[in-house]
Amino acid sequence: MEKVSLNSCSSYDDPALKDKILKSLIDIDFDPQVFNGMRIGIKPNLLIPSAPERSIITHPVFFQNVVQIIKDYNGIPVIVENPAVHGLSTLLKKTPYGEIVQALNVEVPEMKETQLIPYDDAIQFKRIEISKAFFDVDMIVNLPKLKTHGLTVITGALKNLFGVIPGLKKSRMHLKAPSQEDFSSFMMDLYGALLYGFEPAKSILHIMDGIVGMEGEGPGLSGTPKPIGVIISSRDPLAVDWVATQIINISPEDVPTLSVGFKRDFCISSPDDVKVIGDDPEKLKLTNFQVSKNSFFSNAVRWPFTSSLFKQWLVEKPVPQDEKCTLCYQCMLICPAKAITNANNKEKTPNYDYDKCIRCFCCMEICPEAAIKTQKGWLQWLMRY
Repeated sequence: MEKVSLNSCSSYDDPALKDKILKSLIDIDFDPQVFNGMRIGIKPNLLIPSAPERSIITHPVFFQNVVQIIKDYNGIPVIVENPAVHGLSTLLKKTPYGEIVQALNVEVPEMKETQLIPYDDAIQFKRIEISKAFFDVDMIVNLPKLKTHGLTVITGALKNLFGVIPGLKKSRMHLKAPSQEDFSSFMMDLYGALLYGFEPAKSILHIMDGIVGMEGEGPGLSGTPKPIGVIISSRDPLAVDWVATQIINISPEDVPTLSVGFKRDFCISSPDDVKVIGDDPEKLKLTNFQVSKNSFFSNAVRWPFTSSLFKQWLVEKPVPQDEKCTLCYQCMLICPAKAITNANNKEKTPNYDYDKCIRCFCCMEICPEAAIKTQKGWLQWLMRY
């Protein structure tokens, strides 16, 4: 039975926020004295440089309180994260994280150097290239943001660990594992590697920032901030993500990282394995949370319908908007399928080759102007009418 701590918290200005985070650790039988003398790798969600109120990144105040807890128990905080395009040091300067890291003397390692982490029991990916900085810490504290996602429905505790892979190498993994099921299976291979591939093994804690999350077309600028009012903690990422689905009132069967993850043998295998400590999920449940419109056709149905014809009929596609696009080409840089090229002549947006496009929506995630929207496939328009 895996314990999950659920604590209500409606504001980052709550003077009890630090105490609530600490309580969440005690709820799951974690003794914070363990931090003493250890290098603690803190992994927030820092997708892109963004103002905290946009709810794209783990809130800086949430991160700050976790750092303070670690320091209270004589741990050595180390921020370990790989943003989508920007380097970690660059992103820190563009967000309040920079001041917090400097004020609290949080170590900022070089994230570009990589090392292979093995997992011989993986289904497919038995060796995965991750930032070496994760080898150089004694423990990992994962700080996911509760957000929607076009591919995995939610960006939860498991999905947040995708950030152990440096920069554009993440895009290549979308090409190797393009479907919901393939990508979720890869994420479980990756988590298995993080559990068993280090020598010695490292403990991993998951503390979810669900105080203000994101609904709609997340996880980037196209999503909408949503007050949720929870802190969710566990030693098991699937347990955190399952409780999150109960709070935002979506079926866990619709979340591929959960349905695929339950089939493995190193995390919980069903909701029956979860024991919630703290507040009652039913009393905190939302009734109007909106998931991404991409989540059904563009993911659950699109594979194995991989032909150009089926994609045009059944699958949403990312489309840049003339009025917002600045031709910065970050979309082209991150595209794993190399489906985006320079604008022609006087065109105001990049060119998309939708035969090559795998509908991973990485371009939509990182667009700094929120200039990319989804457009329905032909058959979807007909079905609508």
